[in-house]
Amino acid sequence: MRLVIDGFGKFIGIEDGMIAVREKGKTIRKIRPEDVKQIIVIGKVSVSSEAIKNLLKHRSDIVFLDRKGEVLGRLSHPLIGTAKTRREQYYAYNDERSVHLSKEFVKAKMRNQMALLMNLAKTRKDSNPDVAKLLLEARREIEYCLREIDRIKAEKIDDVREKILGIEGNASKVYWDALSEVIPEEYGFDGRRGVETGSPRYAKDIVNAILNYGYSILLTECTKALELAGLDPYAGFLHVDISGRSSLAIDFMENFRQQIVDRVVLRLISYRQVKPEDGEIKNFVCNLNDRARKLLLGQILERLDSKTQYGGRNLTYSSIILLQARKIVSYLRNEGKYEGFFQRW
Repeated sequence: MRLVIDGFGKFIGIEDGMIAVREKGKTIRKIRPEDVKQIIVIGKVSVSSEAIKNLLKHRSDIVFLDRKGEVLGRLSHPLIGTAKTRREQYYAYNDERSVHLSKEFVKAKMRNQMALLMNLAKTRKDSNPDVAKLLLEARREIEYCLREIDRIKAEKIDDVREKILGIEGNASKVYWDALSEVIPEEYGFDGRRGVETGSPRYAKDIVNAILNYGYSILLTECTKALELAGLDPYAGFLHVDISGRSSLAIDFMENFRQQIVDRVVLRLISYRQVKPEDGEIKNFVCNLNDRARKLLLGQILERLDSKTQYGGRNLTYSSIILLQARKIVSYLRNEGKYEGFFQRW
């Protein structure tokens, strides 16, 4: 179970051995700590030290978000796994394993982009054939980029990082330009861009604001999975090391952007559940209002707990993310192969 605590004056404590949420002195919810997978805290919420210790004992993590979706911090159980795993992760940076993993992360992202574009084209084949044709053309362009990635060979990621990122950037531009054709004009979306040149971080429109918020939630899930697998989420391969940035989690997240976030965002927009007026511009940056933020958060968490086929089993996306993280470990330790996660919808 994931618990979202949002709002001024709420308190998370312990009551009769259970996690209790109180508001204005009254207990409004009680949950067994072993049933809590994650608590997401937004706004001015207090958490007792006893509740924190109890949750960490049961390997539940506590994520603190601001209202823009930025992760302020995360409390989690100490890193598990063996030192051998992390040593192999660090060694791999300077050998061909770093190239293989980087390529697989990007290839999975491209395949998922292609699948989503194909799905959108099919639903518009009769109602809007011109847009359907444009979506299929974009899919073919991304497929060409995918073949370019396949041809890259190197002994370490430093030798080809810029080349991989350049191809990935071209594919992403094609993808977002194509999606701008299916997003209604009143949303003001003209690509994955923000106020800062070359960065989508500070959203200038509501669609980018929704995407940023959704990716923040996904990033916390990927970070947790990597930690549970015994990996260092800050020591990445494709994304260079920057102080305080969980580079491996960002690398790893490329596998899941379309399934977990993009599909949810497109659905919210196509059904007008989130409207242009749900975005509030402050200091040139677009932020979601409370209604849109809560709706999006609920949909993303529901998506993570929904099930799909994986290796012949019906598993939640959250479980799949953890299993993919464990496959990275097997690959780094020369105990198995690693292939990025993608789906044909």
